[in-house]
Amino acid sequence: MVERILHIEQEQIDRRATRKRVEDVLETVRMYRLIGDVRRERGAISGSNQVLKMEEQAAVYQADMEEQLVGLCAEVEQALLLLDELEQEIVSKRYLQRDKLFDFLLFNELNLSERTYRRVKAKAIAKLAYMLRLEVILS
Repeated sequence: MVERILHIEQEQIDRRATRKRVEDVLETVRMYRLIGDVRRERGAISGSNQVLKMEEQAAVYQADMEEQLVGLCAEVEQALLLLDELEQEIVSKRYLQRDKLFDFLLFNELNLSERTYRRVKAKAIAKLAYMLRLEVILS
C-alpha cells in the first residue's frame, strides 16, 4: 500500500526540488543539534542583563525561532524512527552526524553497491518528504 501511494505521488512530484528541501531541513536539524546548547546558554545570559525594548523584540523572535527549531527536530526524529533500519542509518550518517560522510565513503562502509545505496537513499528521502510534507508538486 505504501509503495502504491509513493508511486502515485512520485508521478506528480518534482524529485530534485523535493530532495533539495529535505536535505535543507536535515542540514538545519544537524546545525541545530550542533549549536543548540550554545543558543540556549546565550539566551540565558542575555536574559539576565537589563534589556532594551529592541532587544526584547529580538528575544521574542529568537524564542519563537527556538521553539520552531525544537519542533522541527522532534518531527524529523519521529519521521526517522519510521524508516527502515538501513534507511535510518544512511540518513543519519549522511546528513545528521557532526562530520557528514560522503556518499562514496558511506556505501563502502555499509558494504553496499553504489546502485543499491542510491536507491535506498532516494527511497528514504522520498519517505521523509512525504512524512514531513516537504513535497514539491509539479505545476
